[in-house]
Amino acid sequence: MNMTLYELEWGLYPRRVGIYLAEKGITDMGRIAFDLSAGWPPPELERLSPLATVPILRTEDGTLIRSSIAILEYLEERFPSPDMLGATPELRARTRELVAVVDEAALQFGIWCHKGSPAFAGREEQSREAATIAADAYYGRLRLLDTLASETPGTFLAGEEVTIADCIAMATLQFAEKLYGVPLPEGCAVLHDWYEMFSKRPSAAAPSYPKPLLAVAQGLPNACPPTLL
Repeated sequence: MNMTLYELEWGLYPRRVGIYLAEKGITDMGRIAFDLSAGWPPPELERLSPLATVPILRTEDGTLIRSSIAILEYLEERFPSPDMLGATPELRARTRELVAVVDEAALQFGIWCHKGSPAFAGREEQSREAATIAADAYYGRLRLLDTLASETPGTFLAGEEVTIADCIAMATLQFAEKLYGVPLPEGCAVLHDWYEMFSKRPSAAAPSYPKPLLAVAQGLPNACPPTLL
């Protein structure tokens, strides 16, 4: 296989693809992992992406795909077995619905971190108000995800089979808990059970986070939302 994945092993969005590749059983893809030791962004990454973000997939013909969801859907088309999107139009729509909710949760979590975490102090303007709004939105999306998952019986979020929705959700919740110390909100019983179960899968083995980053990332404001009655 002459495809190359550029990633940051522990990063929120690259983890989506890493978990997916492990679940899919794709082991022969070239992978180049950047790190923070030489500063960010690396010069090579700036040449690959106008935004200097990862993940990026370079296909055999040199096409660069710079969106994690686009990468996952591209790989699903290239490698349809085992199916991780859905065997019917209804199942595919269900998976995409869940993906949209989790992707919005990840976006809100990112805003929360950028506006409220000491890890970003001095790099951009901090705002307690913006962090609070984003934190509330993040928890709200997780509660919606819990409701949607409860509507479909099965071991995984979309039913009885692992889908890309599971990979994206696991990457998001693991990043929030392991790096920033943000647990799942109370009252999300289905999501709690799923997270506990999926965390034990080999694909979800937690990566190593840079110790200097861990030291400043733990302890986001509004990390313990009130229980909804």
